[in-house]
Amino acid sequence: MADEFEQQEWFKFGMAATLSKQYAADQRMFLELLAQMLEGALPGEAEIGRKGGLFSKKTVQRISLQIGSDRYTLEDPGRGPLRATRTRIVRNIALKTEEIPVQDWLAELGAALDERARTSQAAREALARLIG
Repeated sequence: MADEFEQQEWFKFGMAATLSKQYAADQRMFLELLAQMLEGALPGEAEIGRKGGLFSKKTVQRISLQIGSDRYTLEDPGRGPLRATRTRIVRNIALKTEEIPVQDWLAELGAALDERARTSQAAREALARLIG
């Protein structure tokens, strides 16, 4: 099963590269797509913050995901580029939050998702839907 997974074209290309390509195309649309993918691949692990409601379309404002001892957050400040942060978590205490370039955030998230896809069928299927 793992060998078949690793032979897929999108896996060879790399999750980080694919995420970067989609991010470059349209940041706000990317945030929506990433939120959908993470909700499907990692239900209960990804926290998605949405804004809007009764008379306006709900849009994703923030994605937060803890992987190991780091919490990765990507948010839309409303204007300008998306903002990416990494927070070091030890025993449920946030020790240090640092803003990092979105490309670095995507590379780290992509590497973690690649690893998760190797071990989780649900994550593998959701990633395959994202990549197409």
